[in-house]
Amino acid sequence: MAQLRRRQRDFEDLGARIVIISFGPASKAPVWLEETQSPFPLLVDARRETYVAFGMRRSLRGSWNLATLRRYRELMRKGRKWRGIQGDSLQLGGDAIVDAAGIVRLLAPSTTPEDRPSVDSLLVVFSQLRAEVDAGSTPAPPAPKPTPG
Repeated sequence: MAQLRRRQRDFEDLGARIVIISFGPASKAPVWLEETQSPFPLLVDARRETYVAFGMRRSLRGSWNLATLRRYRELMRKGRKWRGIQGDSLQLGGDAIVDAAGIVRLLAPSTTPEDRPSVDSLLVVFSQLRAEVDAGSTPAPPAPKPTPG
């Protein structure tokens, strides 16, 4: 999150909108937003429908490995408080880039909690997408559906 926050302007310059999706309880969302100082919108998917749709798996070995335990120890040494397990401790996350037409441009399900694409690699995908939009080669977003009235 810190890397995304530091490069927020780079994403905005490319027209990207970052949205965080969490499977944790909605009641914990304000605490998470405060702790991470996230400037991005947070959506809660308690039933993990988005996670399933994007193939983000659950894994004991992936979630609770030695590297993960070391990371928690490091965070606690730096003063971060243990909040206990929030939601499904076996659920792994990931990153996805979906364009305005709903086309998945990047899908990177994590194999461990630390397994994420670099911010630079995300910016490359957004740069390519921006170039396509500027060249007019990206499909237009779907037209909004008429609302009954």
